[in-house]
Amino acid sequence: MSGIQEITRKFGRASSLPPRVLRSCVLVALMAVAGFAQNGADLESTAVLRVGARLKCTCGCNQTVACQMPGGCALCKKNRTKIYQMQQMGMNDQQIVDRFVAEQGPAIVVIPPGTGGVVGPYVALGMGLVLVLYTIHRYRAKKPVVAAAGMGAAPETTPGGGIDPAT
Repeated sequence: MSGIQEITRKFGRASSLPPRVLRSCVLVALMAVAGFAQNGADLESTAVLRVGARLKCTCGCNQTVACQMPGGCALCKKNRTKIYQMQQMGMNDQQIVDRFVAEQGPAIVVIPPGTGGVVGPYVALGMGLVLVLYTIHRYRAKKPVVAAAGMGAAPETTPGGGIDPAT
């Protein structure tokens, strides 16, 4: 016999059930509906992650809400759930971001790097490469020093500027 049939047999009609039993049945039904209404795939959808990429995680991991940390971040999951619920209510991306800013302050918004932030490391790398190549070129271009014949004595030269082969 099922649980509901057993309860109705014991108490008669459902309306004559004690309020505690009715509340428990309603609570179990609501929890079941809530459990099936949303699953992990909904929180990992592209729409949720698109909005999550615009918001910082506040747990201190220095990631966005769209991060895929191993083991999962509880704050990211909570915020993705909130984003999903707002999308189900019909809010667009900007409205969701504005709501998060109103609730948690402007520091939650991820500011994408500008042109300087994207190009800067490549410019620095190029300048460093040019400096290294210039330094290598200067060291290779130096003329070798001719060793002296005696201790501190300069080599004998001919009036034409060459070294005298007779010495």
